[in-house]
Amino acid sequence: MNVGTIDQLIAVCEQMRNADIIGEYAIGGAFAATLLDEPIATADVDIFFVFSKESSSLVLDMTPIYDFAREQGFAFDHEFIKIHGWLVQFVESGTDPLWLDAIGSPRLIPVGNTSVPVIEPHFLVLMWLSAGRSKDFEKIARFVDAGLVTEEDFSVVERYGLALEWDKVRNRFFPR
Repeated sequence: MNVGTIDQLIAVCEQMRNADIIGEYAIGGAFAATLLDEPIATADVDIFFVFSKESSSLVLDMTPIYDFAREQGFAFDHEFIKIHGWLVQFVESGTDPLWLDAIGSPRLIPVGNTSVPVIEPHFLVLMWLSAGRSKDFEKIARFVDAGLVTEEDFSVVERYGLALEWDKVRNRFFPR
């Protein structure tokens, strides 16, 4: 498979933004971890975003993104859109306070000829804590070991309804 550059992927996201389809966005998930620390095996790039226009519908409608992708000639693979060889999953983030805060202040990482908006490490670990999968705890441990997050970064768990989850695993990452 011929994969384009990350610049090309970000250019498509910017086209979507300029077309008033999406508003704020940032790369999250394992690919974000790769950009912030070191490579983690992943099959896709997660783009966390908010739609530029609020919807009155109670059902999430991804049609504007899919229509844009079709117009650009991008292929689909289950829940992914193939953009210049990248498998991309768009994750609407406007209803979750944690995700909304995470994309509201991304870290801009220079890659190639562009700056890539990436979710900050402390938000990534909170998102992984929320998901609670084994692979997420492994990523949290990597970030703790690399010094990308500290115990203070978890002081906001109550704000996001994650206090119980954090209490269950705190000693795993920061033994007393």
